[in-house]
Amino acid sequence: MAQKKIVIVLPKLTPGGTERTAVVLANYMVENNVDVTVLVMFKRDKFYELHPKVKLIEPDNFRDKYGKILSFPILLWYLRKNIKNEKPDTVFCLGYMLLGIITSVGLKTKVIISGRSSPDRVRFPGNAIFNGFYNFCYSLLKFRINGIIAQTNYAKEVYQKKYRCPIVVIPNFLREIKEYQHERKNQIITLGRCSYEKAQHFLLEAFSKVNAPNWTLAIIGDGPLLTDLKNQANELNIAEKVEFCGFQKEVDFYLSQAKIFGFTSIIEGYPNALIEGMANGLAPVSFNCVAGPVDIIKEGENGFLVPVGNVALFVEKLQQLIDNQALLSEIGGKASKIKETNDLKVIAEKYKIFLLTSA
Repeated sequence: MAQKKIVIVLPKLTPGGTERTAVVLANYMVENNVDVTVLVMFKRDKFYELHPKVKLIEPDNFRDKYGKILSFPILLWYLRKNIKNEKPDTVFCLGYMLLGIITSVGLKTKVIISGRSSPDRVRFPGNAIFNGFYNFCYSLLKFRINGIIAQTNYAKEVYQKKYRCPIVVIPNFLREIKEYQHERKNQIITLGRCSYEKAQHFLLEAFSKVNAPNWTLAIIGDGPLLTDLKNQANELNIAEKVEFCGFQKEVDFYLSQAKIFGFTSIIEGYPNALIEGMANGLAPVSFNCVAGPVDIIKEGENGFLVPVGNVALFVEKLQQLIDNQALLSEIGGKASKIKETNDLKVIAEKYKIFLLTSA
């Protein structure tokens, strides 16, 4: 049987969940008799390591040379030329998916897309003209989409209203969790970029209201709102109990020391941070944002779901865990079972089958 070939198209290989997904899937598939090429749109420093068998195609720095607008037609030409030259069975678009769709029109290859953010996300918030044109292009070219991988059941419901192609729900896989033999602290921890959608300000507010004199809060992550969050901690008089750890590559070192994972994102695609916290045995309290947490947490069994913005109920659930060590241990133990359901081999094999079926 001839070896199947996949081209994975994405913007770059810098740090990020989409980039990690692309690299881990590429590495898995080349080890399982699939020819994989990773085609990136912009040449940037690579954060993740590709298997030697994975072919990487990078452009010249035409965007830096010509600017965003003038380089756009060059980018389209570059993508189409390389997809055409590679002659793949499947083009898998991750990030800037519309560009992969456009440049595959007329080519004899299956096109699969997978959005990595919330299905309700507005592509150009604040610019109705750009957003309208973007949505028009998708509606015009949806005939070219042969399949969609949704991260959540909600995302599938949204896509089914727009597309008639096969749609499958495949959650994110867990990266390898490093084991540390720490004695756990009385600590609540969160992981994520300090940005609007991660909304750590809700967690700071909630932490300021729990009755937990011997507990601390750790925030792992960097971003544009980090200074604002530090100022908020000072205003709430909890600065001495909050650790701002910044960006950390070895997050398991920190996660394995805490007891509770607080998650206050107001919008998600499928939250890797949440499943990583759970895999480290932390009892999660999470906003039930769109989308993801409801597919991960079974209320009262392996965590708690709280309506977005309901700080009072968030405080109540945190307090319940802090005051009941037996409940805390029970929920943390059940949360850690996500290592089985979201195991890399299980999830990556589902990707492989869907990407290559009928190719």
